Amino acid sequence: MKKIIYVLIFVMFLPNIVYAQNIDNSDIVKAEILDIKKIDFNEVKKEIIKVKILEGEYLNNEIEIEYMPIQYSQYSFDLHKGSKVRIKIQKDSGQIKANIINVSREDNLKLLAIVFLICVILFGKIRGLLSITSLAVSGFIIIKFMIPFILKGYNPLLVSVMCSIFIVLISFILVSGFTYKSFAAILGTICGTISAGILAYIFTDLCSITGLADEDVQFLITSMNITLDFRGFFMSGVIIGTIGAVMDVAMTVTSVIFEVKSKSRNLGFMKLIGTGLNVGKDVMATMVNTLILAYAGTSMPLLIILNKFNISVNQIVSMEILSTEIIRSLCGSIGLIMTIPLTSVIASVMANNKR
Repeated sequence: MKKIIYVLIFVMFLPNIVYAQNIDNSDIVKAEILDIKKIDFNEVKKEIIKVKILEGEYLNNEIEIEYMPIQYSQYSFDLHKGSKVRIKIQKDSGQIKANIINVSREDNLKLLAIVFLICVILFGKIRGLLSITSLAVSGFIIIKFMIPFILKGYNPLLVSVMCSIFIVLISFILVSGFTYKSFAAILGTICGTISAGILAYIFTDLCSITGLADEDVQFLITSMNITLDFRGFFMSGVIIGTIGAVMDVAMTVTSVIFEVKSKSRNLGFMKLIGTGLNVGKDVMATMVNTLILAYAGTSMPLLIILNKFNISVNQIVSMEILSTEIIRSLCGSIGLIMTIPLTSVIASVMANNKR
């Protein structure tokens, strides 16, 4: 019966995440490319593309669109017959005109998501399904609660901490049930995440981070006219980005301590802590590397740009766009490291006092 309830929860929550941002863009529709004619004129490349509209008011209409690829930009699409694109329709004197604004990627992304679901469920079975449910609930909390509350003007750091606690609670309870082991992992995760949040708050203030260096933030300000506490918004991103790795470490350390205690009932409190710390050291070596490399990977274009100019290291790290990534990665890593001793102590206390 419990398994059926979990599956129903998954089915109920997933549509809310997928359709959370229901923005009315009725003039932007999906179309299929039927034919492409390439024209070169004075070194200017242009394509005459015939498309068939697949949705909306002009369903099944066929129109021709002039498309000029913009080299070295996100609008230089590799189009071919059968490709799906997003077009913006304009009405001009009774005629239908349109511009290609993007490639329609949702079908391929849905396929990738299906492959992901199959892999998780095939190897994890019911535990895998519950982990997917946990992921769906996490997305639901972020989209339906965290973002709206931040946009309403509430403190982003406080909102992200509260939402993180709910995400941790629900994730561990869904995957492991409400047991001594999951409760110890929950407390360890919350302590590690709060440690990362406190450090992010301190060093964001010390480094005078404005939170405005990111181009996505600039888009929110200039194109969407959104104003909020962008410093707090940056710190909330640090917390959300830390949760996954911290949860993994906390559950690993907790599981080892409880397993060792179940095999050796006479093992003392300090021995259990030592076991947790030894396992945590091995996990830390890989997880910290993973966390920092993940952040570095997102900054590769920036690192290439900085490498091409003769700028001193001190000047480079003082740039806010790079300083934020350093704060993000180091605070997340320190939060992960702090999770190990905190979880070891909490799990050892609970394993020794388990009835």
